[in-house]
Amino acid sequence: MPWQRGLDMSFKKAILTGIFALASSNPAAAQDLPLPSTLPLLDYEAQLYPFVADRAFATAGWARDKSWRDTGPYILDSNYGVHPAVRIYYSPGIVDWLEAGREGRIPDGAIVVKEMATPPAARYVEHRAALDRAHPDDPQRVEAEILSYLKADGALNWTVMVKDSGLSHGGWFFASVGQDAAIDTFDAPFAPPSGAAGDGFCMRCHASAAEELIFSTLDNVEGYDGEPLIFRVDESWRDLPAVQRPAMGRTEQALIDYLFHGDDAVAASNAGLPASPTEIDPAFAATFPPEGIDPTRDDLQTLPSQWLDSVPSRPGAPQHFLTSDNCVGCHGGLGGPPSGTTMFLQTGPAYGDGYNISEYGEWRWSPMGLAGRDPVFFAQLESEFALLEQLGAGHLSADLGTTCLSCHGAMGQRQLQLDAHANPGAGLDPNDFKPSYAQLHAPLTQAEKEAQVADGTFAYHEYGNLAREGISCAVCHRIQPPERAEGQPDYTALETYLMNGTTGVFRMGAADELYGPYDDVAQTPMRNAMGIAPVGNPYIKESELCGACHTINLPNVDADTFDPLEGYSEADQEIFNQAARNGAAFLNAEYGVTFPEALTEFQHSVEQATYLEWVNSQFNEPGTARSCQDCHMSGGFRSADGEIDIDQVTTQIASIQDSTYPDVANRVPADQIDVPFRDTYKRHNFVGLNVFMVEMLRQFAEEMGMSRTDPMTYATNGAELTIDTMARQAAEETVDVSLSLAEGYGGLVAEVTVANLTGHRMPSGVGFRRAFLEVRAAGQDGSLLWCSGCTNGAGVIVDGNGVPLVTEFLDVVPPGATEALFQPHHLVVTDQDQVQIYEELTQNAEKVFTTSFVQRVHHPKDNRLTPLGMLMPGTDTFRAKFGDSEVTAAFMKATRPEGGATKDPDFLPGSDRTEYRIPLPQGTDPASVTVTATLYSQAIPPYYLRQRFQTAPDGPATQRLYYLASRLETEGTLIEDWKLRTGSASAALER
Repeated sequence: MPWQRGLDMSFKKAILTGIFALASSNPAAAQDLPLPSTLPLLDYEAQLYPFVADRAFATAGWARDKSWRDTGPYILDSNYGVHPAVRIYYSPGIVDWLEAGREGRIPDGAIVVKEMATPPAARYVEHRAALDRAHPDDPQRVEAEILSYLKADGALNWTVMVKDSGLSHGGWFFASVGQDAAIDTFDAPFAPPSGAAGDGFCMRCHASAAEELIFSTLDNVEGYDGEPLIFRVDESWRDLPAVQRPAMGRTEQALIDYLFHGDDAVAASNAGLPASPTEIDPAFAATFPPEGIDPTRDDLQTLPSQWLDSVPSRPGAPQHFLTSDNCVGCHGGLGGPPSGTTMFLQTGPAYGDGYNISEYGEWRWSPMGLAGRDPVFFAQLESEFALLEQLGAGHLSADLGTTCLSCHGAMGQRQLQLDAHANPGAGLDPNDFKPSYAQLHAPLTQAEKEAQVADGTFAYHEYGNLAREGISCAVCHRIQPPERAEGQPDYTALETYLMNGTTGVFRMGAADELYGPYDDVAQTPMRNAMGIAPVGNPYIKESELCGACHTINLPNVDADTFDPLEGYSEADQEIFNQAARNGAAFLNAEYGVTFPEALTEFQHSVEQATYLEWVNSQFNEPGTARSCQDCHMSGGFRSADGEIDIDQVTTQIASIQDSTYPDVANRVPADQIDVPFRDTYKRHNFVGLNVFMVEMLRQFAEEMGMSRTDPMTYATNGAELTIDTMARQAAEETVDVSLSLAEGYGGLVAEVTVANLTGHRMPSGVGFRRAFLEVRAAGQDGSLLWCSGCTNGAGVIVDGNGVPLVTEFLDVVPPGATEALFQPHHLVVTDQDQVQIYEELTQNAEKVFTTSFVQRVHHPKDNRLTPLGMLMPGTDTFRAKFGDSEVTAAFMKATRPEGGATKDPDFLPGSDRTEYRIPLPQGTDPASVTVTATLYSQAIPPYYLRQRFQTAPDGPATQRLYYLASRLETEGTLIEDWKLRTGSASAALER
């Protein structure tokens, strides 16, 4: 549906212009303003914003502050207040509540309008006093002239709070309004919305209020006793000669352009970033012709703005899953003075110069933060559905899609099944979480709402908002350990996990709790803002928590249902199948869903085993233990240029209005809001080696709905920080390559050893990832003499003549053969068309190579580098570590090598050694030759892309993947020529 892709931009802007023009011509009276929960967002903004910008509140008899005032000190031309200078207006409902001693609930429809202008307030207090002296008998003229001064010289603008208990747990609508009353558009470049329910940015401070999330006091209000708080203001704002100004006129923050409220700076920053690439890469097009699959930009399926991924905590009791915009205000970092430097490493004087290492900042551009927008994942789903149709099993598409989205769209899929179970009469279908839900968002206008109602998607837009956030805050911080079901054997803890906790089937705690690593945390702000208490729980530090989505047990829909899968006994097969049945039974009992049940009819096997690989390694042994979190949530930081090198970051884990902020009335006691500095801070970087996907979303941020500018710190390098972190991991923490060289066989003999430094296979995760050795011999002048593993510009491995190897796309069946050619595991490489590729290759029931996740019947090769300490099931050493558990032994078979690697005496746990016999041209002195061995990683190999483009070429997600991949600019990036360099070594003969 066109409404799922979003309105045509010109049409959408015309609608918004019409709404604004109509509203501006007839602003609503205060009593006529609807509640924000009764209208779509833009329709409500179109009524509220003109009311505010026309200052209808000022002529409606509302109470107001005694005068303009500051919200913090103003020193050396820098504002240290939490707002600019303010003068607040209060609707009658607010005043009644204040007069009643701030007790009870503020009535719905009550409004606070905060007029704001460039600080300090002394500008306007003194100007007003001068006008009063000049026109003592003309108060109307004084009001008109001070207003004109405020608009012109003070950049007058407003923040607004509208009470609506039906909107969110906090019960407030927050808005930022400019003099033009312009409403949001959600068009690129993407900035946070100016109006939102339960706005996380505002909640950063308002959650520290003692009652009702506001600090208002009658001490500030005209006509009541008391005086506002007074803050230090120096003379730096005055137009005086430098010798009369503090510090000789120099400013503490000369380069800071800081406006605490308003998104103009974010929008301007985004607009200044490079545009998306538009030209197809010739090397890519030569390998993957664009005919029939490359959409135009206008036809491209784009994703909604990340700022439409907005689901606040519900009124009354919170739901389990809510979006990260609820978290960003406190856990998004602060980019420097005057607001502070929290979870941020500042490298320059301007606000936002540096690195945002906050929980939100690094998660946002991590593969986990991008999982719900991953273009490769959605293309894979289209291929899976197409393959099921070819098998005559299209009825399984909904079951499989929902299973896959239980991790990639975890919050949306789970909240849908929770809501459907709690409200069976709502007509929600939790057994078919459609990939198209990722295109949905809350309707912004009545017209959009009517269109969603008409096409049946209106009830699901909230779940699309949640799903696009991928593995968001509320996923990991809710997971609880798996449990044995009634009647199950007396399993060990590991067996309990294996039989009950894989494939995204995780238990959750209560909706009003979120779990973290610390017991001594301030709970009041989160309780006030969202109705949720942060609670210490050691499970958040356990690798098993990660295993919920990093051990995947899937059906093989084309396999014989009577015989066990290749490499497994009947007992093994029954264990996998029973684990799947256990998961289905738990989901049915807990949530009433049935989508996994049809899949349990097939033979299951482990499709992804990253957590199992860690369990079966020395990283899971006393003395050498390193958890998933130890490697993928580093505590230290080193910048790419080496200028910053911190072994362990010490910082607060949240920035809230605490006792370090300027004083404010009606704040909760300090001991309920103070946030200590932690010397055990863990970054939320969550990176591996998938630079390819991050680069796609970085370069095509507009198409994929991403903002390149961080909303809290204004840093624009979030994606680059993720990529830099991946670069460091690739170069230093992935493999160690060593090379020894000797003469032999009429040329050179190179012994290349690759040691795996990770706590799992290399590569790990989805089976189509591969790593390969490029071994090249170069002459004294740098000329290439011989190469195994060289590639072209599209990442395709080529022979000595630059021709793609016949094994590269797994689709060449020689005459008389029944299976396509592939690169076997090599003990010895003697020719340029032989390449050591570390990979898993799978075939369907017909022995055709496939990248389907549910047709993995045959396994001719798996020589991915195993981790150090890997033990073979069935051996005495394995039993010594794991005991005689049949469950553990069956699952750990998924960690063993398969194919030729099992016959290689040099393929050991943690390393592999390959011999290269390199012939040299006649007359070449072997001592003049340098041999270099480099291990490259490909998260998206060429054969994988070809299978996507051939399997579902008409799918919008597949066409989107082609559009992005074909235009991706790799030159000068970490993934130049579609490969990522990891370890490397060079050697020459010693004479």
